[in-house]
Amino acid sequence: MSSWILRIRSLGDESILVVFCLCFLPFLVVDSNLRAQQSAGEEERYERLVRRGKEAEATRDWNQAVGSFEEALRLRPKSISLQTKVAALYFDRKNYEKTLDHCTRALASDPENGDAAKLAGMAAYRLNKLDVARRYLEKAIAVRRNDAELHYWLGMTLYAAHDARHALDELYRARAYNGKDTEVLYMIGKIHWEMSRQAWEEMLRVDPNSFRVKEMVAENDVSANLFPEAIEKYQTIIRQKPDAQGVHDALGKLYLHVGKLTEAEDAFRTELKLDPHSSMSYYGLADIAFRRQDLTAALENATRAIQEKPDFGDAYGLLGRVEWHLGDKQKAVEMLEHATSLAPSNASLYYMLGHYYEALGKPALAAKAIRTYNDLKSEQEKEYDAGRP
Repeated sequence: MSSWILRIRSLGDESILVVFCLCFLPFLVVDSNLRAQQSAGEEERYERLVRRGKEAEATRDWNQAVGSFEEALRLRPKSISLQTKVAALYFDRKNYEKTLDHCTRALASDPENGDAAKLAGMAAYRLNKLDVARRYLEKAIAVRRNDAELHYWLGMTLYAAHDARHALDELYRARAYNGKDTEVLYMIGKIHWEMSRQAWEEMLRVDPNSFRVKEMVAENDVSANLFPEAIEKYQTIIRQKPDAQGVHDALGKLYLHVGKLTEAEDAFRTELKLDPHSSMSYYGLADIAFRRQDLTAALENATRAIQEKPDFGDAYGLLGRVEWHLGDKQKAVEMLEHATSLAPSNASLYYMLGHYYEALGKPALAAKAIRTYNDLKSEQEKEYDAGRP
């Protein structure tokens, strides 16, 4: 042994290192194998836990699912997909604190993860952490701009933070990506209604004798079908401010509605003196002329209404009726077809178009137009029933 020691000493540090490695190499190999076996075991256990969690999720055993996924996360705490899955489960169970916690972990590993940012923003909103919610939702939108739900939640967050104007911006974006979401449409209407009410109340405080206050009341009467009361209020407004644009036109439409054609004509002509570009007043005069069977005047005024407002669907519809009575039936149909493209929710246009198709021997087109008319009328009746107290 002493000779070996002397020899090692004489050979220097390199020989000592070689001898040391040779002595301990078996132990290093054993340790490496043990670690590989341990890693394989952990991998197998992780997969088993995830599989068990998915099975529980499929049977709606949420406690088992969350428990299995949470245990799997202890083996792989940096699994972004699993962190996000657990966050979504917690959100569905209304545990928003846990949702936010898991999303924060996922975003620490992947700051651009849109799913985690979206869940985090929604959870923070539910927890009334509005600044946090806005930050996460804006982060998610930067990744997924076309997600209607994201814009809805950001709109709700801004609304809760008393920023109604910017909330509307987001809600309109949500509507652009999904025009059939009733929650989005409801919030747009609700915010507009609240803002209108606030503006009216402020107007009333600023100047209770303003003609605009009276005009607001008159408009409410029109909405309630109180036409004689509305006419009286508009007459009062005109006595107070005879040069107010738009008021004579509104009065003319009311007169037309109750069949007072002479009074309606006077109101529309007065409006045109104040506003020579009033498309509605030209349309009103065209309607009166058509009712009086003065087709030349009806054609002239309907054409002028369209010149002032090229996308005026109702005016094209009236022009089509005028052309039909003048004998140019093909042009009449073309005008009505264009009218339906500009005002697709106007049921009366389809009704008239259907009868014109029938008269021209086009039963298939006639049936389609009448079917559209019936569908629109049915929708309008449902809306009316839904709005009744």
